Amino acid sequence: MVWYFAAKPVKQEKWLFMKIYTIKATVKLENSMWVGIFERDDDEGYVVARHIFGAEPTDPELYGFVSEHYYELKFSGPQNHIKLVIKRKKYKRLLRDVRHEMQKMSSMKNTTRAQEVLRLELEKNKKIKKAKSRAQKEAEREEKFNLKQLKKKKKIRGH
Repeated sequence: MVWYFAAKPVKQEKWLFMKIYTIKATVKLENSMWVGIFERDDDEGYVVARHIFGAEPTDPELYGFVSEHYYELKFSGPQNHIKLVIKRKKYKRLLRDVRHEMQKMSSMKNTTRAQEVLRLELEKNKKIKKAKSRAQKEAEREEKFNLKQLKKKKKIRGH
């Protein structure tokens, strides 16, 4: 199912900063869990977040989640692919488009743009984690080597 939301404003100190985002929320069943994919395309670029729901969320629950926990979602880094021009649509046209997109999603077997962005984000995080663990292992080896050298020197000195 696909929903379109506008996130609520952010309050900081005494000022009220209005930053309105239009996001696309898609809820689908993966394995035995309901997963929500939240897509946002604005000036910053195309970003995607993924959230796992336990049971299937109803429309009011999903709207409540977006309005209360929007700023807790961890969006991917901005992807500057294609700039989309979104025109305001009339209500009935929007319903027709949503119904058409839902039918397309159920019959589509290839990955979507959101899934592709999530996969790229996962690969990037994997590379970063691998580099950190490699550096940590190298530091441990260096420390172990230095300890062995100290032991060797002590043994030679006879202490």
